[in-house]
Amino acid sequence: MTEQDRQVLAAAARGDAAALTAALEAGGDPKARDRFGAPALALAAARGELDCVARLLDAGAEVDRTSDAGNSALMLAAARGHVEVMRRLLAAGADPEQRNKWGLGVADWGRWPKNAGEVEALLLESRAD
Repeated sequence: MTEQDRQVLAAAARGDAAALTAALEAGGDPKARDRFGAPALALAAARGELDCVARLLDAGAEVDRTSDAGNSALMLAAARGHVEVMRRLLAAGADPEQRNKWGLGVADWGRWPKNAGEVEALLLESRAD
């Protein structure tokens, strides 16, 4: 892993869009993964950082790339109720039916946040499209 890749991951994990842009422009990989296999996109999505998610997608991050455990950016955004991030991921082609290695899907993760009803409604809407 290059220093620029480490910077991409660190910026995504802390939700720093300016630092993320600088790291990407310096040659950082938008598909970089941390030691658990979590892609930068999943780190940004878990924080609800829409700007970072958009920049990573625009730079070529794979929307359905998962961690070593099979957890996707959409799953992590759903678990934390980040509906706007979910919308962006779904618009980029994220699979709302994807499951992790334990068989948990996006809808399962979406039952956990306080705004679970809003998450569920978005997932139902995405399946209707």
